[in-house]
Amino acid sequence: MIDYKFIKEKYNTPLFIYDIDSLHDRIKYLKSKFNKKFNFAYAVKANTFIIKETDSLVERFEICSQGEYEICEKLNISRNKMVISGVNKDEDFIEELISNYDDVCKYTIESYTQYELLNRLSKKYKRNIDVLIRLTSGNQFGVSEDCLLKIIKENDNKYLNITGIEYFAGTEKHSLTIIEKDINHINELINTIENDLNFEIKEIEYGPGLPVFYFQNDSFDEDSYLKDLNKLIEKFGNKTITLEIGRSIAASCGSYLTSVVDIKDNKNGNFVILDGGINHLVYYGQMMAMKIPHFEIIQKEEKEKEIYNLCGSLCTTNDLLIKNIELNKLNIGDTFIFKNAGAYSSTEGIALFLSRELPKVVLIKNNKDILVRNNNKTSEINCPCYEEE
Repeated sequence: MIDYKFIKEKYNTPLFIYDIDSLHDRIKYLKSKFNKKFNFAYAVKANTFIIKETDSLVERFEICSQGEYEICEKLNISRNKMVISGVNKDEDFIEELISNYDDVCKYTIESYTQYELLNRLSKKYKRNIDVLIRLTSGNQFGVSEDCLLKIIKENDNKYLNITGIEYFAGTEKHSLTIIEKDINHINELINTIENDLNFEIKEIEYGPGLPVFYFQNDSFDEDSYLKDLNKLIEKFGNKTITLEIGRSIAASCGSYLTSVVDIKDNKNGNFVILDGGINHLVYYGQMMAMKIPHFEIIQKEEKEKEIYNLCGSLCTTNDLLIKNIELNKLNIGDTFIFKNAGAYSSTEGIALFLSRELPKVVLIKNNKDILVRNNNKTSEINCPCYEEE
């Protein structure tokens, strides 16, 4: 049980807290709901601060930029667990990897241009690399079926080993009917590849887009959902299956603490100003603060009730966290603890706007608090640097 009051007094706000015991329990729970033969890949874009803490429980890390790779390197993540993915693969970065290392787990192909790049560099350095071709779900990610078939037909490079297909359903996928349709379609494509092209698809990396229910009044039978989803994924047969999961792993372990710094009664209601807002906290599916996320408040006991609008510290009317909510009367210094803030919030917010400091990040592990990022000044990033004339 996290002593939020103690942590708040020690580190002040705004502040992210990531509960590592909760994170481990979450991964173990998800693994218990799927076939034991399935591997897990953690998408590091969901939260880079818990990468090291997931290492012992996942088989792969999905990396979508050079920056994410550099973070994993600093954290001593083994390259044989890394999948180098992303729609924009910088040629210098990819060449550095291929020329220097033969232990990178996988590379993905998201376009014909990327195929040509990996093909050329693997030949140039005579380096064997394993690749997955990402099939698009209809957006800017991955390649079309025609392009996928073309790559398989054309590839005669002994150094470029196409091991399988990567496919992401999207995010927050609530409909198992749509997922079943996707899986059936992928299986039809695999049958075409194996029967018509005589090419074996050995593995599938699949992102099911597991939903996270961020808001009060949402209802969800996760056990039943995962049980039915597992049966659908098992339709891929005896292929090696890796499930790429980020949001659903990370969300529940995180809390975001922000304190009341001002309260005022304007003509349209009571407005509470918090020391953090949408520059730090982002909930997928939030609609102009109309939905109420799960939260707690550290405050003195008050019997009187008031209706409030909770706002952040940015100079924009969009910085609204909750609208028209009835609460016990608030006072300056009261602290809100927003739950399910473990995925994306620390990086998705408009953190550079108004040049406010980035919040501290604290891990709670084995009942100990560990500061893994102090406040960072964004003014240093936003300030132009003139060379001496």
